[in-house]
This record gives sequence, structure tokens and C-alpha cells, in this order.
Amino acid sequence: KMSRKSQVTMLMIVGLVLFIVISLVLYLSKSAVKKQSQQNIKKAQESAMELQPIKEFVSKCLDKLGKDAVALIGRQGGYIYTSQGGTLVDYQETDEGLFFVNYNNFDVAYNILPPKFAVPPYSSEVPDYPWQTFPYKSQASNAESFEGFFGISNMPPLNDSEGSNSIQSQIESFIDHNIQSCINSEIFEKQGMDIEMQPSKTSVIIGSGSIAIGTKMPIAITDTNANEFAELKDFSSTLNIGLKDSYYFIKELVESDVQDIKFDISDPKNEKEGMRIKLLKDVFSKDDMVIVTDENSLLYGKPFEYIFARRNRAPALYYIR
Repeated sequence: KMSRKSQVTMLMIVGLVLFIVISLVLYLSKSAVKKQSQQNIKKAQESAMELQPIKEFVSKCLDKLGKDAVALIGRQGGYIYTSQGGTLVDYQETDEGLFFVNYNNFDVAYNILPPKFAVPPYSSEVPDYPWQTFPYKSQASNAESFEGFFGISNMPPLNDSEGSNSIQSQIESFIDHNIQSCINSEIFEKQGMDIEMQPSKTSVIIGSGSIAIGTKMPIAITDTNANEFAELKDFSSTLNIGLKDSYYFIKELVESDVQDIKFDISDPKNEKEGMRIKLLKDVFSKDDMVIVTDENSLLYGKPFEYIFARRNRAPALYYIR
């Protein structure tokens, strides 16, 4: 009996010792995992703090490139050429007077062109332009009409969904073609960071009072001093420019000019609050330059300007019975 009791006591002691040892091991393991987790969180937070300057630098590049794109669009009749990072094929010097007019060293596209081909009763040639019995509807009619087909609008569409070479796609293309040259990685390399950038994909939303820019561009960053690695991908910027409002104001001017032969584009009555119109006559041969200034939208501290050329058209001769 004493031997059995001793055995039971010994087993109880061994079991208690095992329980204490296992509990201690589990406690120490859990404590080590918790400590490692806290260190990882701290390390991640420290890395995030170090990446913030890079994020801000890229965002500033987006802001600058977006403004540069809008400025080019305004100076060149709504277009950015492929040599500049846009979507419209560059014109040749011999194309001046056909597709553009050089003004202040910018190739300003025609937004208003004369009709090339006209469907009867309209005509594109003198003396029958705009139609043979103008302004009468017919030889026997005394009713006059001054609305019809008197030119072609060559304004680019605002958004991709409306056609090719849209202002939206041109801004996106300009940013994607120029962003890597804008980001000066040498600044961060001097701080011991190795930066590798992949091609970007930019999307632009043109709103009533602002332009939202979002760019996906994977950037791999290695901190050689701390032996840390991180990756950035999404960047954004917002421009406080009312490009959409300016566009539709100008589009209304152009459409009125090609549809109403009595329309005077430089008439002060056409101006709206903050929108000013200036007509420069005979800038190239008999072709005019139209400058629309949006005082409500500032670009680099100055009101946004949209400049476009208007091709000279044949005189509309009255029909004499």
C-alpha cells in the first residue's frame, strides 16, 4: 500500500512539473510572438513615415503635369501633339493655314473651318455659298433665313465616350508620357533609397469646377541603409480648374458661329460672368484668332485662356432676282 501511494504521489508531482513547464513554454512563446508583432507594426509605421515624402513628391508631379496639360490645351486650340506627349499627330510647317496657325510659338488648331462639302441646297463655293437663293428659302419666297450650315466645328470632344483625341484622353496621355521624367529619383537615391518605377496608367475625370487625376504606377522602394522594402502604387491629385464650364461655353460660341451667319463671336453680349472674348482679326492671311478667358479658373495664378483659330470663309452673297 505504501508503495502504491508513493507511485501515485510521484506521478502527481511529475504531472505538476510537466504542467508548469508546458505553461511556461506557451507563455514565453506567446510573449515572443506578441513582442515580434509589436516590432513589426512599429517597423511598418516607421516605413510608412519614410514613404510619405515620396508620395507627396509624386502627387506634386501629377499636379504640375495636369496643369501643364491644361495650359497646352488652352494655347493650342484644344490639342496636345504627340511630340509633347498628347494624342494628335504633329502637323508639318507646310500645314500652316490648313490645320493650324502659329501664334506665340504655339501651333494653334482651327476650331472653325469653312464647309468643304455641302449637301444641297447648300454650297461651299462662291457665288452660290451658302446656297444659291440666300437668304431666301427659294426664288419665289420672300422669307429670309440666316440659320443653316456655314462652317465646320473642329473642337475636340471633352470625354473619351464622345470621340477620339478627347481632352480627357490628351491629359491622361500627357501625364503618362511625362511623369517619369518629372520624378527626380536622384533626390531619394542620395538618401540611400533605390527606386524602380513601372509605366503609369492615368485616369482623369473632368468635373464642373475641378479635374480629378488618378494614376496607378507601381514604385518599388528599397532602403539600403535600413534593409527595408516597400511598394507604392496609387497616387492622386485634384486641380481646381473649371475646364468643363469653359469648354461648353466655347463650344456654344463655335456652334453658333457655324450655324448662324449673322452671329458676331466678338459681341460683348455673348460674354457671361467671368468669361471674356477677344477677337484678333487677320492674324494669318485673312484668318482670325479667338481668345476666351475664364476669370473664374486660375492656372499658375493667371486666368485660364483658350485660344483657337478661325478660318476665313467665302462671303455670303445675297441673291438678286
